[in-house]
Amino acid sequence: MKESRYNIWVTEGPRSYVYNGFSGKVVDLPTAQREQVERFVAGDDDAGVDAALIHALVAGHMIVADGLDELSVLRRRYEATRRNPGHLQLTVVTSLGCNFDCPYCFEAKHPSLLDGAVQQRLLQLVDTRLPSIRTLSVLWYGGEPLVGLPALLALSDELLARARSAGVDYVASIITNGYLLDRAVAGQLRDRGVRRTQVTLDGPGEVHDLRRPLAGGRGTFATILDNVVAAADLLDIAIRVNLDAGNADRFPELLEILAAAGLAGRVSVYPGQVVAPAANPGAPSALVHQSCLSRPGFAAIEQRFREVAADLGFAAPDLPGPVGAPCTAVRDNELVIGSRGEIYKCTETVGNPAEVVGNLMDWPRAGDRLTKWLTHDPFADAECRSCRALPVCMGGCAFHAMDTRLHDSRCSTFRFGHDQRILHQIRRRAAGAPATAAGAR
Repeated sequence: MKESRYNIWVTEGPRSYVYNGFSGKVVDLPTAQREQVERFVAGDDDAGVDAALIHALVAGHMIVADGLDELSVLRRRYEATRRNPGHLQLTVVTSLGCNFDCPYCFEAKHPSLLDGAVQQRLLQLVDTRLPSIRTLSVLWYGGEPLVGLPALLALSDELLARARSAGVDYVASIITNGYLLDRAVAGQLRDRGVRRTQVTLDGPGEVHDLRRPLAGGRGTFATILDNVVAAADLLDIAIRVNLDAGNADRFPELLEILAAAGLAGRVSVYPGQVVAPAANPGAPSALVHQSCLSRPGFAAIEQRFREVAADLGFAAPDLPGPVGAPCTAVRDNELVIGSRGEIYKCTETVGNPAEVVGNLMDWPRAGDRLTKWLTHDPFADAECRSCRALPVCMGGCAFHAMDTRLHDSRCSTFRFGHDQRILHQIRRRAAGAPATAAGAR
């Protein structure tokens, strides 16, 4: 037997804990027994380790067979999950135009709406796939997708009807700036299968309004907050807080405002890292490079964010569980559809002509530029192969991994702060806080 290469040990007082990224599980034991476990793994049958503990460590993948090549198992998991013929995932840009003028936006926008011809071609694509799939997932995206609400609602009705007729499960979500997400709109979305939404607030009002104003400069914080309060019982809302050097010290004020509005326990909150994708020079974010945080720096702030949020009553995520192919970019049955019918593989490339892989109006055809995405191999990266976070990250962001200018932000933040994450979760559990599941995704 041997220890898994993906074990992470931490000690809290008289007890030690071992987390394993391969399984996503944690086993705790008296600190005094850790040495006995190490002796047992080294072949000492007289180490005196409790048999139940050994069984728990084996079940949690903390102890594995000598001949097991864990890296090869992860590679097989990655390849198996990047090909899922029973599932179709479409990210649909209903409007690349936006009612906001955010200085760090990574998209080069143009004011285009999803027109009727593109909608019909999208439905034809779905019709060809319905006989062979079990689930159809749609993410409504932009620009600002609610600027294109009529197309979103009409397409939703068609997709729902087709899925029901074919006996296919249908799930939908939306990423929106929240300004147009009043209770009536939230109800319309829910009636059409949308269950989850992401809304962004970047700090207290005076901070947010500078970073996420309406086109023309007017503030948006108060309207978004009112909308979130009104819609929180209709949709599962996640509030994202984009952080860089300009606002990283202001998130506690925002979380206090959200808690005072009665949203603790009703919405989830999490931080996002502002990244300037230099590969899309037409995007506003090309000018904000200097304020971006390093990935390790953001990881430290992210951990503090979780702690403050938990203290205010917001549910904190459990430790990460194992993943396969991590995102749409590297999975073969998932596409991002632009408002003019252009096809991308990564949401971060929307609006960048250099990243268009084809067009829905004549898809598929020979020469479509999918190869770089569907042959991306995180196991070719020496850092990934040696990283203990690999099972929960699987190379992270493929788009950032492909561009040396973005390498710093390709990794999961778990790589940089796993000890603190594990200890925080242990303390929450000891205090009786609820935890979410960390199973394989």
